[in-house]
Amino acid sequence: MHETEYYMTNCRSGLDKFLQFFGSLRFGLWLLGLLSTATILGTFILQRPMAEEGQIEQVYAPQVVSLLNALGLFDVFHTWWFILLLGLLGANITLASIERFPQVWRFYARPHFLADAAFIRALPFQREIPLGPHTPHQAMRLAILKLVRSGYPPRQEILSQGTLYIEKHRLVRLAPYIVHSSLLIIFAGAMIDGSHGFKGFIRLRPGSSTDVVEPLTTPGANRQLDFTLRCDATGMDAYADGSPRQYWSQLAVLENGRVMAQKRIHVNDPLTYKGVRFFQASYTPSGIPRRLVMEASWAENGVARRQVLTLFPGHPVPLGGQGAVVGLIDFLPDFVLQGNEISSRSMEPRNPAIHLQVARPGIGLSNAWIMPKSTEITSPNDTGVSFRMVSVEMDVSTGLQVAHEPGQWLIWIGCLLLTAGLMMALYLSHIRIWGIVSENREGQPVLLLGGQPSKYRENFERKFQELSGRVESALAAVSAAEEKNQQAA
Repeated sequence: MHETEYYMTNCRSGLDKFLQFFGSLRFGLWLLGLLSTATILGTFILQRPMAEEGQIEQVYAPQVVSLLNALGLFDVFHTWWFILLLGLLGANITLASIERFPQVWRFYARPHFLADAAFIRALPFQREIPLGPHTPHQAMRLAILKLVRSGYPPRQEILSQGTLYIEKHRLVRLAPYIVHSSLLIIFAGAMIDGSHGFKGFIRLRPGSSTDVVEPLTTPGANRQLDFTLRCDATGMDAYADGSPRQYWSQLAVLENGRVMAQKRIHVNDPLTYKGVRFFQASYTPSGIPRRLVMEASWAENGVARRQVLTLFPGHPVPLGGQGAVVGLIDFLPDFVLQGNEISSRSMEPRNPAIHLQVARPGIGLSNAWIMPKSTEITSPNDTGVSFRMVSVEMDVSTGLQVAHEPGQWLIWIGCLLLTAGLMMALYLSHIRIWGIVSENREGQPVLLLGGQPSKYRENFERKFQELSGRVESALAAVSAAEEKNQQAA
């Protein structure tokens, strides 16, 4: 039995030492340093959720990419070790608060209301105010009236016990614990985001839909949404000079074939549905025409013929009534001639080059190149048909960044609470003032006032002297008025 008690005592002693170290300021600062280092690394190292496609591979050598990937430094704030550090720091703050909170709560819940002469004279700020001809009751009443007018009303329930008690900003005593609680809420939100949230990317063409989100981090798996996202349209609004002003996408959310939400999103105006946000991230022309309208002119049996053709890539259309068909073979949106080869400088149809092919029964294939904006170039054309471009509608795709951050509300609440706690801790002081009727060293009755702040002693001293001076002036003014009345009588 003695050995069992000894073993249990040692176990409790070891556990107490561990908890004391785990909740110590030293351990908390060590954890905070690690978190700060991780945050700095996440700031200076490109993070995959924000980096453009291929940007990381361009900036870092392959060996560095492999190392940083293994350590999770390309997505610091979602790694298991960052979440663990947040949890450990939260536990440290909790243990430190639990150890010190009972004493502070007793001070907050049961403040010292009553006072005597010895208590007040032991306070850091005090003042004796002569009563003059007033009775203690009259002097106390005049002092209360002056203090109320100055914005410092005494507690009425304490006055009946013979003590004038003034208190302001008692909640400041709990400000450190409000800050601690806010940090725990923020950490909880960050841990929820890190473990259950995700960021991804969706690329859609107008008219297409998907319920799969590609990961922004590597390695990573696709995320399956429990609804379908459809892109109805996408485009660019331009300034007068033609430069891009903003990109937009018209999105729709579908569940069981029904449209549940619709919105035209911009860069800073996302669509949010079931906690998943869709941001406009990119607008990418594909360089492929979605629809090309051409006008064809030719002579058939000595008769001039004309036909408007609507061409789609890979879908030949009939030409005339003799069984001929025209197909779109190639389309260079912004062609440039380099030697004997032509290529495209951009994906915008600034200077298109169109390759059409005509197939006739019994004759075979013939080809035509049309360059509508390069009239100085003689384009090859052995089809016997003259083509003119009427209009072109280019195929584009919209890039959407997807974010699901279920802990964001907790983070926002924690930030607001943190701001409130810091404002209280930095700008407010818990002040208390006591007053009783007593006697000075000469045995004369005086109103004895004393005060104590939790901080900012110089400011409180100035305010205390101002308040006590007003009370003294009020008592002296009434005394002078009564003496003048007595002389007049």
